[in-house]
Amino acid sequence: MNLQQITQLDQILATVASYTHSKRAATELQASVNQTDLTVVKRQLILTAEAHRLLANDVMLTFFDLDQLTALQTKMNQGLLLNAQQLGLVSDFLTNLQRLKTVLHLHQGLAPELDVMLGSATRLSGLQGRLAHVIIRGQVADEATPQLADIRRQIKKQRQQVQSTLTQFVQKHSQAVQSPRLITRNDRVCVQLKASYKNRFSGQVVDQSGTGSTVFFEPQAAAKKGAVLSNLLNDESDEVYQLLATLTGDVLDHWDDLVKNQALLSNFDQIMARGRYGLETASRMPELNADQHIKIVAGRHPLLGENAVPLDIELTAHQGLMITGANSGGKTVVLKTIALFALMVQVGLELPAAVGTQMAVFSQFWVDIGDNQSITAQLSTFAAEMTTLVDMTNHIQPNALVLLDEIGSGTDPEEGSALSISIIEYLRQQQATIIATTHFSAIKEYAVDCPTFMTATMAFDPQTLRPTYRLLLHQVGASEAVWLAERLGLAPAILDATRQRLAAK
Repeated sequence: MNLQQITQLDQILATVASYTHSKRAATELQASVNQTDLTVVKRQLILTAEAHRLLANDVMLTFFDLDQLTALQTKMNQGLLLNAQQLGLVSDFLTNLQRLKTVLHLHQGLAPELDVMLGSATRLSGLQGRLAHVIIRGQVADEATPQLADIRRQIKKQRQQVQSTLTQFVQKHSQAVQSPRLITRNDRVCVQLKASYKNRFSGQVVDQSGTGSTVFFEPQAAAKKGAVLSNLLNDESDEVYQLLATLTGDVLDHWDDLVKNQALLSNFDQIMARGRYGLETASRMPELNADQHIKIVAGRHPLLGENAVPLDIELTAHQGLMITGANSGGKTVVLKTIALFALMVQVGLELPAAVGTQMAVFSQFWVDIGDNQSITAQLSTFAAEMTTLVDMTNHIQPNALVLLDEIGSGTDPEEGSALSISIIEYLRQQQATIIATTHFSAIKEYAVDCPTFMTATMAFDPQTLRPTYRLLLHQVGASEAVWLAERLGLAPAILDATRQRLAAK
């Protein structure tokens, strides 16, 4: 498991990605890398908060599907012309970008940084104007050029003449036609003539029905007019080809700028998705710092929904937290919530917490949690844990957040405690922020005596055998193993023997 999977940030990013409007934006969002520079993180969060504010104020934004633009790259790489519909996509993309810029500028009071961000898009007004003039609703417009307009007027007139000639033929020779409806075969407009009449009129049989009882016939009078129409259609095709070739070249000349604008819009889409997530989860932007100060006020784990018990915790610079208490009391949830919050801000997400929440921007994240231990290498639990800790201690840097869940628990308690305390001491000397859980008494005693550690326990209701998942600060909790075993029905004789053994120590 990687860090995002362990903290379940990957699940949150998947939800955020569902708010985007293209596969490109969704893929890039889910691949978000946590930023470690305070200035960069702060800017990303400001942009997210502005997106949240726009959505909260019902500002309507429309998005172009960026994947359609990506699909054009392959065709142009092959040296092929873009057709009218594809050129229309480029036109729509530029129009959408312009509309977004206009809307943001109108609401720059709500989102000044987003306004500046989209304002940096490369202006392609010339290309946009030429595309909009030539391509209308995915078709080459009649008025694209005077020549095309004139050709299409002649085509319309000539089609009417061809149809009139054929209609007159049908009316005059009604007994010879199978149906009065005109039909097109092989690009020619024909009458449906009974096969027995095919040699009685001047003209050409273009095709016949499957049974042979009907032939599709072009009378000679219509053929002459059809030839003129065919020439006009060729002229139209030539004119359209020139227009498409010119515009394809125009798009190719500006492709680098189009790609940059596409990347900008993908980034904007991701920011708006982050803002949507903030709105949906009632999140807000925390205060940020670079001195390892963590203060969470009524923080709610975003994946627990209404079941989340608010978390309140404050750790000053380089202060550690040692969480104790009974099994299944929520120690690991607290551990993961703090880590998740730290990671969320570093990928530009607001936090589901109350006003006053502060979060440090860390340079490194190290995690040793039970569900991260490797079994593929056929290592024991302790060996797998120690492999993680060796890597951690060999590469620890200042301003790191370290999460240790039941450190040293996979071996002899006395040796495990001694080793764990030494590792924690070393990490503390490297100025790491350490958040750990333990059942070991020696580690609890160490945390109580250590001036830079705060102790805490998870509240547990002794009447219901249920954890309350509330974090109680400045307390040390018992593991309550004997008490829990008694309440669950372990034989009294076994419990008495256990208490005697504990008393003898």
